[in-house]
Amino acid sequence: MRTSCLVILGSAALAAACARTQPRLASASDADVAAVTRMLTSFDSCSRTGALDVFVSYSLDDAVMLAPDQPAVEGKEAVREYYRNFWGTFNVTMRHAPTEFFSVGDLVVSRGDASGTATPKGGGQPMPFNDKFLMLFRRQADGSLKVWRVAFNTNAPPAPPVAQTR
Repeated sequence: MRTSCLVILGSAALAAACARTQPRLASASDADVAAVTRMLTSFDSCSRTGALDVFVSYSLDDAVMLAPDQPAVEGKEAVREYYRNFWGTFNVTMRHAPTEFFSVGDLVVSRGDASGTATPKGGGQPMPFNDKFLMLFRRQADGSLKVWRVAFNTNAPPAPPVAQTR
């Protein structure tokens, strides 16, 4: 009986300790929402002006970007190269519209939409886009936030299959 009680008490104590160490989902603070909103506004400005160094300064060294139909872009310098190529090819105007913010542990998560146009610099018609995004920002020792993970893809439905002729 004594052994059973000790096992039960030990299990309860272990469960309680584990429950306390797991991060809890919470609403993002007003300060975090404001900081992320400022970053998203800056991203839009950087896209228009091609301010690559400013844009990349928001990213952590181990940042990962998941763009549609492409391999993962891993690391700050790979993100820099991706956007150097993209902004070298297109004039971009965009606007991020966040719809949700929450935090868990040292992460702040923002979900929303981004829309705009990409116009080929070599000539051609502007290509409109309407995307959704999920961004994870990691809190730094000084309390600031940096981009850690980004995933985005289109809100447009897939194109219908091409009819095959016989």
